[in-house]
Order: sequence, then C-alpha cells, then structure tokens
Amino acid sequence: RVIENAVGRDKFDPFIKNYFDSHAFQSITTEDFVKYINENLIKGDKTLADKIQLDNWIYKPGIPSNIVPVSSADFDAIDAIQKSWRETGVAGLSKKITTTAEKQHFIDHLPADITVKEMEAIDKEFNFTKGGNFIIKRQWFVQAIRHQYKAANPAIEQFLIGSSRTGSIMMLYKEMVKTPEGKVWAKQVFDKAKSGYHATTIQDAASVLK
Repeated sequence: RVIENAVGRDKFDPFIKNYFDSHAFQSITTEDFVKYINENLIKGDKTLADKIQLDNWIYKPGIPSNIVPVSSADFDAIDAIQKSWRETGVAGLSKKITTTAEKQHFIDHLPADITVKEMEAIDKEFNFTKGGNFIIKRQWFVQAIRHQYKAANPAIEQFLIGSSRTGSIMMLYKEMVKTPEGKVWAKQVFDKAKSGYHATTIQDAASVLK
C-alpha cells in the first residue's frame, strides 16, 4: 500500500507484474528484493526512496510513520451502531450486521460493562450461541465467559470438546481461568475434552490450567 501510494497505480501495476514474471518459481532473499525494487522502481530517485522508506519497513522495529491509513465504511457504520444500540435497542441489527467480519467486529467491540441482560438480548437477535460459525462462536464465547453470560456455558463446553484448533481453544481457556469459579469449570471441561486434543494442545492447556 505504501509503495502503491508513493508511485501511483500506473507504475505500481507493471512493477508488480514484472516482478512476478521475472521471479516465477524461484525463491529470493530480502537483499535480492531490495536490489530489484531499487533498480526497477526507485531508480535512484531520492524523493521516492524517502516516501517509501524501505529500510524502516524491512530492517527496523515498529510500524513506520508513512503507513497508509486504512478505513472501512462498513466497520465505521458498525462503530456508529456500537455507540447507539443501548439507546435504540438491538432489534433489527442482525439485518444490518450480516457478514462474519462485521459480526466479529461487533462482538469484539462490545462495551466492557455490558450486562448479562444485554448479552441475552444480543444473543436473541443474532443467535450467536447456537447459530454462529466457528469464528463467531469463538469470539462470542470469549465475551460470554468474560461477562458471565452463563446461558452459553453448555455451548462453550461443547465447543471446547468438539474443537481441536489450539489457538481458538486457548483463547477460551485463558479467559475462563481469570476467575476462581471459571478455573474450576475449565479444568472440568479439559478433563472431558483432552482425549480429542493433540499432544501439544494438551500441554499448552495444562500449563494455563495448573
């Protein structure tokens, strides 16, 4: 994005095409890439080099200052909904927030002080606990555990027993052990689920539950 923004599409598109054509079915090093872009795009133009800041992007830590801001009208609309749904209610929101990415964004940005009653209303509108796909269930269950929405507990347990993706499983276990009651529950679920886990998953979970 930074390079495209610096040179424009008229130069960026043929550069990318030529890059893939000239490097098809080969591996190159970082230094090879730096040499290629300097010879075929930057071409000694110091002003352009300063705009792109290759060294900062490739060799230095952190995000360089010339990053191109990314925005999404769809996510902005959801952010606006987040600011108003407590006053307007949640009825009809499932018709406005429809894709997995939009639902995940909505779930991930629920207010920190959300109540069980509000969780129940959202669940009734979207059916996240029983009807969501894998990603939606995982993100919703994190919020359910965090905010003591116990109506989702049976579904959370089944998710942990029936899933084997270490990263997703660990997200839930790590949230569960944040309270004494949750840690007891997590150990009970783990005892039921571990026979279906990979050895490394068992090891990771056991380290969190100890």
